[in-house]
Amino acid sequence: MNDFRKQILQDIENSDKELFEKIKHVSNPKPEELWQLSQKRFIEWRKRHDLPKLLKHFDEKLLLFKEWKHDNKLSDKHILNTGKITPFLEHKKLSKKKKLFIIEQTLEDRISTFVCFEKLEGTKHEIGKEYRFKVLKEFISYLDWLKERNKTEKILKINLRHAPNHKSEKVFIQSNFELLKMGGIHVPVSGFGILLKGKYLEFVNLCGLKLTGEISYGEFGSLDISFSACDNWQADNLKMTLLDFEHCSIENLRMTNSKIQQWSFYNCEIGGDIKDTQLSQITIFGGLFKPVIKDCTLFYCDIQKDRCLTDNNLYGYQVLKKIYADQGDDKKAIEYFMKENEFIRQQSRGFKFFTRSISKLYWGYGRRPHKIIYYSIVLIFFFALVYYLNSNYISINAGNFKDISIWDSLYFSITAFTTLGFGDLSPSGGLRIITSIEAFIGLLNMGFLIAGYANNKY
Repeated sequence: MNDFRKQILQDIENSDKELFEKIKHVSNPKPEELWQLSQKRFIEWRKRHDLPKLLKHFDEKLLLFKEWKHDNKLSDKHILNTGKITPFLEHKKLSKKKKLFIIEQTLEDRISTFVCFEKLEGTKHEIGKEYRFKVLKEFISYLDWLKERNKTEKILKINLRHAPNHKSEKVFIQSNFELLKMGGIHVPVSGFGILLKGKYLEFVNLCGLKLTGEISYGEFGSLDISFSACDNWQADNLKMTLLDFEHCSIENLRMTNSKIQQWSFYNCEIGGDIKDTQLSQITIFGGLFKPVIKDCTLFYCDIQKDRCLTDNNLYGYQVLKKIYADQGDDKKAIEYFMKENEFIRQQSRGFKFFTRSISKLYWGYGRRPHKIIYYSIVLIFFFALVYYLNSNYISINAGNFKDISIWDSLYFSITAFTTLGFGDLSPSGGLRIITSIEAFIGLLNMGFLIAGYANNKY
C-alpha cells in the first residue's frame, strides 16, 4: 500500500471517528449522518440507542419472546454483541436442522461474534492469517421455536404511520415502537456513484428513499436490508446491481426507466409501479409480489418457494407468465403457467382439488400433452395383458389365427384403443365391457392429445 492510499484511508477513518463523536450521544441524528457512518460505528451507535429499546419492546409485545430467550439461555447481551438481530428471529433457511450457533472469532487481537448456520470451532488459516473460532451458544431461532409449539408471530407488524408518503414519515411497529428513520432522502453516493458507506440495515424506516443514476458498491461494503419499511421508494434512471431485502414492506414502489440486476426479495410485500425497466436476475422468495409491471423486460426473473414461507404469489405468477409470453420466451411462460395452476390446485378443496390433481398428472394442465402418449402406451399394454389372460372370450372371425398369442392380444388392444375395429377379432361376454371402456379411454386420449398440441395459449 503506497503512502497516498494510506493517507486517504486515514482521512476516511478520522472523518468517521469525528462524525461518531459528534452524534454518539444524540438519540435522533439526521438520516444523512447515519448513512455516512461506517458499518462498525453505525452498529455501535445503535447499541447505545435504539437496539436495546427494540429488544425490550419485543419482550413486551412479541408472543413468548422472553420465554424463547430463557429456553435458549440467551440474554440481550448475547444478541447485541453480534450486531444483528435478524438471525435470532427468522426461520433458518435451506436446512432441516434448526440449530444455530453464536461463534466467537479471534483474528490477531480483534474479537468479534456472529451467528453461524453450522458449528465452527478450532483454528483456520486463510490468506496468511490465522482465525480462531469458539462456539459460545447453541440456540433455535425465535420463529422456529414458535413453530415447534404450533404458534407464529408477525415481527414487522406496521400498524401506525405519521405523515405517510412524506419525507418526514414516521413508522411504528406493534403501535408504539418507532423504527429508526433513515429515509426521505437521496441515497448518499460519491461523485463516482459509489455508495459512501455500506450498511446492514434492520428495523429501520427507509420510506421515501430516492435512488437515481448509477449506484455501485466500493470497498466500504454493500447494502442489505431486513425487517424494514421501504415504502414509497422512488427510482428514476437507476442502474444498480446487488441489493438484498428480507422480511421488508416495499409498498408503493415507483421505478421508471431503470436497469436493476441481482436484486433479491425474501419474504417481502412488494407493490407499486415498475415501468420501462430492465429486470435481470431478480429472485423473489415467498412474500407477496404484486406491483404493476408495464413495458419492462425480464431476464432470469423468478419467484421461488421456500418451505418456511407461505406462498401467496398467484398474481406474481400470472404477471411473469404474461410478460414472458409477450417476450416470446415460451419455456418461462409455460413454467409460470404451471406454477399458477399448481397454486390454484393447492388452494382448491374437495372435488375441485381432485379434478385439478388429475389434470396435473394426466397432461400437466394441458401444457404437457406428451404425457398422454406415455399413458396411452401403458394402457394399451395393460389391456393387452387382460385380453391375453381372458383369450377364451375373444372370437376369431377372420385371418389365420389358431390360438390367441400375446401379440394377437396386443394387436387387439391397439385396434380397440384407436377405435379401428378391423373385425377379425371380437370380444364376448364380460370382455365386451372392458373393450368398450378401452375404446372410450382411447377416444378421450386422442381428443386431449390433439387439444394439447393445438393449444398455444397460456
